[in-house]
Amino acid sequence: MTSIANQSLYPINYLLNDNYTNLKKDGSVAIIMRTKNRPVLLARAIESVVQQTYPLWHLYLINDGGDIESVNKLVDYNLAYLQDKITVIHNTASLGMEAASNCGFDIATEEYVVIHDDDDSWHPNFLKETVNYLNLNLHAVAVLTNCIIVHEEIIADTVKQLCTFDWPFWQNTIDINSLIKSNISPPICLLIRMNVAKQIGKFNESLPVLGDWDYNLRLFRVGEIQTLNKKLAYYHHRPSSKNFYGNSIAAGIDIHKKYQIKFRNSLVRKLLIEDQGNFGLLHILLDDNEKKYSELVNKINHLEFLINNSQENLLYLRKRAFPLKRFAAKIRQKIKKWRKK
Repeated sequence: MTSIANQSLYPINYLLNDNYTNLKKDGSVAIIMRTKNRPVLLARAIESVVQQTYPLWHLYLINDGGDIESVNKLVDYNLAYLQDKITVIHNTASLGMEAASNCGFDIATEEYVVIHDDDDSWHPNFLKETVNYLNLNLHAVAVLTNCIIVHEEIIADTVKQLCTFDWPFWQNTIDINSLIKSNISPPICLLIRMNVAKQIGKFNESLPVLGDWDYNLRLFRVGEIQTLNKKLAYYHHRPSSKNFYGNSIAAGIDIHKKYQIKFRNSLVRKLLIEDQGNFGLLHILLDDNEKKYSELVNKINHLEFLINNSQENLLYLRKRAFPLKRFAAKIRQKIKKWRKK
């Protein structure tokens, strides 16, 4: 049972094929939005969608075990903009983030797909820019935009913005060196081709967190994740919120660290189960890291030696110079006396 549980953390295997004949090829976008008892943030998220300048989208709104009435009220309030462009799913009990995403993913047939969390938002041109990019770059399996981090707090059901700053981990090129270490961006920045998403399968329901990292690693195996260096998404953080309004990354930092370790271990375990000879590859990589670490330590020690030696030499020179300073002081005193005469 343990081995099965551990292996469930590893990305679901997939088989590349073109049997998804039901998918649309009209440039439409499936927007999957999961929510649970956060109406203040959900109102902003829905507004972010309906304000898009690109019209070909369908919103799959999954209420994951939260209050039904508050969700329905927000949908009704925006009905003039949503009309036949929304599918609402009310889960009677919470299934978790990834399982909730799969509720929409299972029935979506649009040409592209994106995860829009209920606490994040878009620039009005996000869909227009990203869809156009994938239409022009047919080799890309997905496109990733830059974003702005927004720090905020919620006071009396009102969102107060505190500050904004640029996403510090932006890279113009996505490669395995960066992706395998940690996730490259929040889901709000990534538009994916639906036929590729269907090929690699559903979101991993075994992961309570880090599901987007898992999905991006699986996506990378299919092809290139291209980048669009435009700040078209807003990644909202509420560091001080400890309740349901907190971010999973901020409010659940401990569980993120825990599953980051378990997830990495599961990747290596899968590698070794497939071929125990892969131990040799790991030894080579670890040995190379150890050599580089030793070289760095030696350089640091050498610099510390040079600094300490320079300080000792400076102290020695100061001591040798003291008699000269005293002699010079006496000369200055004599000159002053001579001038007074």
